[in-house]
Amino acid sequence: MKPVLCSPAPGAVPSGSPKSQVLRLITQVTIAPQLEGYDLNSNTPNGSSRSYVDMTDISVSPGQTVALECAVANVTPDKVNVNWIRQSPGQKPEGVLFFKTDLSISRAPGIPERYVPSRDASNKKFLLTIGDVQEGDDSTYFCFAYYARDASHHLQCPLCVSAGSNLPRPRIQLFPPAQEEIATGFATLTCLVSGFFPGYIDVLWRRDSQPQAQGVRTGLVALGEDKTYAVSSYLTVPASEWGSGAGYSCVVNHESLASALEESVSAKDCKRQ
Repeated sequence: MKPVLCSPAPGAVPSGSPKSQVLRLITQVTIAPQLEGYDLNSNTPNGSSRSYVDMTDISVSPGQTVALECAVANVTPDKVNVNWIRQSPGQKPEGVLFFKTDLSISRAPGIPERYVPSRDASNKKFLLTIGDVQEGDDSTYFCFAYYARDASHHLQCPLCVSAGSNLPRPRIQLFPPAQEEIATGFATLTCLVSGFFPGYIDVLWRRDSQPQAQGVRTGLVALGEDKTYAVSSYLTVPASEWGSGAGYSCVVNHESLASALEESVSAKDCKRQ
């Protein structure tokens, strides 16, 4: 049996802070022989394993206009379709729009027309211009560029790509709450997820196999020096619930995984050690 980590995570749990108006663009350009994207109707992202990362943070005030750049290399821009996807902290990735070689646009449900894609073929760039920026636009944006045989395939196949076996897979470290915090009446579990690529990932919590949404806080995905990503997620519950012996699980879904990755811990496990 895999040993349970019964020491609290190093360092204090970061305190919450007001949401700043920062648009964070992470450009991941993928060139594939055929279209492999995400389905706009189900907002399910997919991709191929050949990507590179160019991360840019852009600060913008509400009401302004911002242009996010997606630069491509060694491709013919007018033969490439582009998917734009975004992910807010603690949320699942969602489709933004699909920009086709004929310059037509397919927007995901709920995406307003102030999101406008364009192509700068001479400079081998694709742009996503967001007008009248609003607080809800604060997110991490992903750009995927594809050579496509059949553009209609993109909108018809919700899950066209199997798990990327050669993509870096996430690792989970799950830490129980610190005794000092339990004495205050609360218990915070920490789930550290690292080593994955691409950067979009879904982290959720379960209590005795049941989804746990209350008390969850997930931070921003961070790019490391090894070009893989990491993210931390926290679950805070009353100390009495933790002490009851319920099992808590951190569950991760990622493109590199054929099935969800899960780690569990309970107060009972720690008492046995």
